Amino acid sequence: GEGDQELTQTLRLDGAYRLFDRYQLALGVPVVRRIRSVAEGSASATGIGDITLSAAYEMLPEWNYSVWRPHGFIFLTSTLAVSPSTYDAKETYQIDARGRGFYSIGLGTAFFKTAGNWDFIATAEAHRSFARTAAIASQQLRLTPGFGATGSLGGGFSPWGGRFRIGLSVAPVWEGPIRSQGLVDSTSSDQLVWNTSAQLGYQLPIQEDTWSTSLTYTDQTLLGPTHGVTLSRIVSLAVQKRWAL
Repeated sequence: GEGDQELTQTLRLDGAYRLFDRYQLALGVPVVRRIRSVAEGSASATGIGDITLSAAYEMLPEWNYSVWRPHGFIFLTSTLAVSPSTYDAKETYQIDARGRGFYSIGLGTAFFKTAGNWDFIATAEAHRSFARTAAIASQQLRLTPGFGATGSLGGGFSPWGGRFRIGLSVAPVWEGPIRSQGLVDSTSSDQLVWNTSAQLGYQLPIQEDTWSTSLTYTDQTLLGPTHGVTLSRIVSLAVQKRWAL
């Protein structure tokens, strides 16, 4: 309503380690701060969000140049629901809800291709979330989620020797309906949102080019259809450091 505003700030720590020539492990840990202000007052909460684990295999290595063949990966990903969700929140306005509330496991692919100063990326991923119980309004509910899927299609241009990059991407996210079983059984609607992003990236000319940074603006209001979600606009800043081990 009027005067109702919500701000979410996320500090995300991501790390990846190459086990062998074509195998890689990755870990993502977000720290989430949510602030909500309404006419009656405000509330805020900070804590760890859901943790992601992934393992990737380089199925199409880039050992030599090919005009048509992309650089390709297949990956397994898992979400660890270690943070409160709307089913578990205890604070005012559910401000301590920082995750979706379900453990999940998924399988996906990612393809990259560079042609001169241009680069292209395409990803697709499908996942399955697992059922759980939750105590809501003094009753036990059995919550059964379904499948979900994400994808992305994007490209970028790197002028002036390649240190600077301008990129655009579109990434749909879909989550299936959730069935609730208790005193009354019900099924929620599914969720669909389209993330449209513009990115500026720069590879810093220090320490043998092992540092890079990027600024990304994501808008969920530009493309559709969307349903079952609150649409957002997101600004993110990323800093990356690579080590040779």
